[in-house]
Amino acid sequence: MTKKKYDQCLEVSQDNTKYLELSIKRSKGLLPHMEVAKAFSKLLKNDIKKNTVMLDVGCLSGHFLKTFREKNNRDFFYQGLDPFSLHINAAKNVWKHDKKSNFKVGWAQKIPFNKKKFDVAICSNVFTHIPNILNPIKELIRVTKKKIIIRTPIHNRSYRIQMVFNNKWWKYTSVKPENEFDKKGNPRSFEYYDVHSKDYFSSVIKKYHKRAKISFVKDVFFSKKMINNPKERKNIPTKVINNMQVTDLMIVPNYFVIIKL
Repeated sequence: MTKKKYDQCLEVSQDNTKYLELSIKRSKGLLPHMEVAKAFSKLLKNDIKKNTVMLDVGCLSGHFLKTFREKNNRDFFYQGLDPFSLHINAAKNVWKHDKKSNFKVGWAQKIPFNKKKFDVAICSNVFTHIPNILNPIKELIRVTKKKIIIRTPIHNRSYRIQMVFNNKWWKYTSVKPENEFDKKGNPRSFEYYDVHSKDYFSSVIKKYHKRAKISFVKDVFFSKKMINNPKERKNIPTKVINNMQVTDLMIVPNYFVIIKL
């Protein structure tokens, strides 16, 4: 039986050491900054200041912190949050000498911090994997004072997409190819790759903060050469084809959703 929390299969990420190793190398400066991290750095150039307190939801080993320390401000406080202790333990080890950062296990659905604790909150490549985004948005608004930036696939229509795993090609699951689906046709081990419509995403934000100012910025802040970097051998790599980011068979229309509170 595949273990789940918030209808997300835990085995997809909690034992995925290969992807974590890439994050650790970036945190240590052994690999280039991620294109998306550099994009966040540009979008937050006027927000990351000496006394800024930032929350990063889905932080892995804190590789965004490496980018922000080098390109923005070395003196702001960074709080990383991630559901998996494997990731948080790695982050604590990498950043053990950094006095202005902290890392904690926690989920976007129930952020373990007090109301309005953070000036800025960011969340990258997480919402697409969450089947119900109501609580994550509610929680981000609850703990943030000024600005939230979420990077996620956005379109004029919503799509529910599931990638189904088996142990022939995904070593982190015990599900055999012949058992990918149960008798009711439901996948046993899977990960969501949802695309949300602008209208739906905006309506959820307004549900929890009526006066929020929302803007959608298309992610064009990337280099094809860097995205297609052969040195970064991911389990499911993203490539750039005709100036579009593509993960396996899926075109990924990434946007930065900027929420001013």
